[in-house]
Formats: sequence, C-alpha cells, structure tokens
Amino acid sequence: MRIRPRCSVCLFHRGFKEIQLATDDPTLQFQVLQAIIDLFANELNENAVSAVLGTKRDRIIRQMTNCPDPYEEHKKKSNELALKLKPPLEQALSLESDPYKRFRFATLAAIVGNILEFDIVEHSLDLEKPDYIQSLIDRAEQELAIDHIKEIFQLIQAVQEVLFLTDNAGEIVFDKLLIRELLQLDVSVIVAVKESPVLNDATLEDAEVANLISLSQQDSRLQVITTGTDHVGLILDEISDPFASVFNNAEFIIAKGMGYYETLAETNLPKPIAYLFRTKCSSVAEDVGVELGKNLALLRSINCK
Repeated sequence: MRIRPRCSVCLFHRGFKEIQLATDDPTLQFQVLQAIIDLFANELNENAVSAVLGTKRDRIIRQMTNCPDPYEEHKKKSNELALKLKPPLEQALSLESDPYKRFRFATLAAIVGNILEFDIVEHSLDLEKPDYIQSLIDRAEQELAIDHIKEIFQLIQAVQEVLFLTDNAGEIVFDKLLIRELLQLDVSVIVAVKESPVLNDATLEDAEVANLISLSQQDSRLQVITTGTDHVGLILDEISDPFASVFNNAEFIIAKGMGYYETLAETNLPKPIAYLFRTKCSSVAEDVGVELGKNLALLRSINCK
C-alpha cells in the first residue's frame, strides 16, 4: 500500500513518542529526531510504504538510544489486560457448539484485539479502561465493515495448514482463541511472531505469556516460529530463509493487523490471505474503502481480489 501525505504526520508523531519511551535525555532525543528527519528527507515520497519507513525509523531509535524495546512496559500491560478479559470470552465459546458460530465469535474477538496499539495519531487507547475494550467486543458485529468470515471459514476447511501472522502483544492473547478454533477444525497452525522487538508487536516472549508455547508442546499440530526479522508488517526481502520457506509453502495465510495489509496488499500472492484488523488510520481505511474505526475480515485470493 502506497503512502498518503497524511502518513508523514503519523510517522513523525509515532517516532517522537517512541523516542520519549526510549530515553529521557533531551540532547539524545534531538539527535535521534535529526536522524529520523534525515531518513524522511531521503526516503519519504509518493512511492514509499509507510510500514517500511516505520521499520527504518524504529531501528534508528533503538540503535541510537541503546533501548532494545521502548514499548516493553506497554506490551506487559497489554498482555495483563488481555488475560483479564479472556475468561468471559472462553466462557462464551464453551456455551456454543456450532463450529461456524464458534469460529465467527473467535475471529471477531481476535479482530477487536487489534485495538491494542499505541501512538497512532487517529487512534487512542487507555489501558486503564478495560471496559472500553469489552464494549468493542460486545458491538464487534455492528462494527464489522467487511465480512468475509464465512468465506474464510469455508476455505480453511479445504486446507491442511494455516500460517497465522500475529501482530501486537496483548492482541496475541485474543488470537489464541481463534488459533484453538483452527485446531478444532483439524487444521495445523504455524504461528509467526517477530524475531525481536518492533513497536509493540508480539515476540516469542508474548507467545509464552499467551500460553501458545505451552499449547504447541501439547499439540503437535501447532508450531510457533519467528519471521526472523524486526520489521513492521512483512518486508519479504528481509525475512529469514526458514520463514521464507514457510511463507512460500503456506496454503492459507491469516494476517493480523494493518502492517501486514500495508506491506502485502499489493503483492500478488498465489494463495488466499485473510486480513483481520481494525482500521486505526484514515489512510488504510480509505484504501480498503471503509470508515475509520471499523472491523475487517478481508479475504484476498486468486479468485477474490
């Protein structure tokens, strides 16, 4: 997805917020800001991809501040909040026996979990207000602007394995509900997290908190791997060889979050991919043709573009 002019504001705003998390030294903050300005001066143009620029920005911040994970505390709090919200969702699932209704409920919960993201200009989140997230779960159906859940469900039943690309910490706790439903459909699942920190994206540590590692040890149909990189979304030129093999051989991909849409939507993939996310910026919302603050279950496949 190509960048929009308004993206420049968010890219800079998010960079400044991240710098503040990484260091409280004003002199160093200015130095990092200058480096980011230089990056944007050289690479910010109408052909850029915001997720790629964001990745380069974040690498500069981490390197110059010597802070490997600026969003570490945000991630911990997100996981804690999601774990508190999970029991009633599991209870609701336990009361439903129909496979499609269970799958739909878990998919909607996973999409709402995508709300757990920070420092986007047009999106705000207060981790001290869990009732707000619960209210989004309660009205998830009403805010579903693109609904390809049934088509996704039908396609999944025709494959043996799904590659599940996770997005944020905290969100991965909600993802586990959907991953368990995939296993219930007798589909093997490969869950991919980031190799090392980038923004508040999930890593192996967050997969452990979500109990996905322990689940993979109990069920051989589940694997948890990394993309081998630290980028926003998926920059295919940078992924590790082992992950490239998994990605290229995947029968079906579930991609959580706007970053994957930004980096993969214009790639002609010879396999179906389901983008599950909430529109948290106008640029992405306009690209998919919906309003800001909506839920999406968007299927793209060879026969559905």
